[in-house]
Amino acid sequence: MPPKPQLTHFLCLPLITATSRPQFQAALQRFTSEVAAPNEAGEAQLPPKAIRPVGALHLTLGVMSLLTPERLDAACTMLREFEITDLLRTCSDSFPATLSTVTFSGLHAMQSPTRTSSLYTAPTVSATPLLPFCATLRQAFIDAGFLVPEDRQMKLHATIVNTIYAREAKSGKKRWGKGRGKLDARELIEKYKDFEWAKDFRIEKVAICEMGAKNIVEGMRWWIKFTLRLLVFRCPLLRRQRALHDICRF
Repeated sequence: MPPKPQLTHFLCLPLITATSRPQFQAALQRFTSEVAAPNEAGEAQLPPKAIRPVGALHLTLGVMSLLTPERLDAACTMLREFEITDLLRTCSDSFPATLSTVTFSGLHAMQSPTRTSSLYTAPTVSATPLLPFCATLRQAFIDAGFLVPEDRQMKLHATIVNTIYAREAKSGKKRWGKGRGKLDARELIEKYKDFEWAKDFRIEKVAICEMGAKNIVEGMRWWIKFTLRLLVFRCPLLRRQRALHDICRF
C-alpha cells in the first residue's frame, strides 16, 4: 500500500460573510456558554478549545498535497481561470446566476454519536445549486490531479466541535488527553438538533487554503492562498454576466 500523501492545502467554501459573521458569532457564543461552562461539580460537557472559532468555519470540498511552490501556483491558476460563471449558470435557475441562500442548523456526529471526536452543522438550502456546484468543482480539481481522491461521498459540513484541539485541556476532573478525546454526543445532538447557527446568507467565495488555522488579529482563520469570488453581476450594456474575481495572496 502506497504511503498517504502529505496534506498541505484544501479547497473550500469559506462561510464567513458580512451577513453570516454576526449570526455565527452569536450562535457560537451561546453554544460555548451552555456546553463549556462548568456545572456545580466543576464539570463541563466540552472544553472551550474544542469549539471552533468563527473565522475557521468553511465547507471543505477536498484536500491537497501541494509540496512545491510550482504545484501551489498551478492549483491557484486553475481556480483563477475556472469558468465559474458557466458553472453557476448551469447549476442555478436564477438570473443573474448565484448560489441560493443557505441556512445552517442542527448538530451531527462525524463518527458514531456514542463515541465521536467531531460534531458539525450541515447546510439546508432553499434551492438546489449548492450541491451540484460543489460536486462539479470538486471533480474538476480531482481530474486535474490537485485534489486527493477519496472513496467516501462528499459530505458538506461545517465543523463546530473537534476535540483534537483540546487534547491537553481539562473539564473539571476530566482531562482530554491524547487518544481520549472521544465523547458521547447523543445528548448534545438531541439538544441542538434544531439550533440555528446562521440563516439566509449567500456563500461568496471559493478558496484554496493552507492547512492549519492561524491566530491573527481578527481571530483564528485559515491562511488563504487564493480566493475566487462567486458574486455575479449583469452588465446592462453588454447584457451578459461576468464573475468578479478577487485574488488574495498573503
